[in-house]
Amino acid sequence: MNSQDYIEERMKFLAQNIEDFSISQNIVDYDNSVCKITNKTKNTIEVALHKKNENGINCRQWFDMKSFNVRFKFFNSK
Repeated sequence: MNSQDYIEERMKFLAQNIEDFSISQNIVDYDNSVCKITNKTKNTIEVALHKKNENGINCRQWFDMKSFNVRFKFFNSK
C-alpha cells in the first residue's frame, strides 16, 4: 500500500460517520440536554454546550468522531 492510499484509509477511519451530521443540527448530550453542532472539519465536530449548573459556562468544544459518537445521540435535524 502506498502512502497516499494509507492516508485516505486512515482519514475514512477517523471521519467515521461525520457525513450523518450537519451544522445547526440538534443532538442530545449524555445528561439528556439538547446541544447544537456549530462547525465541522473532515474528522471533527464542534458542539455548543450549555452550562450544567449555575456555576458553569456556555461554551463550544471540538470532538473527534470517536468521542462524539460516545457522548452524543442524534436528536433531530436543524
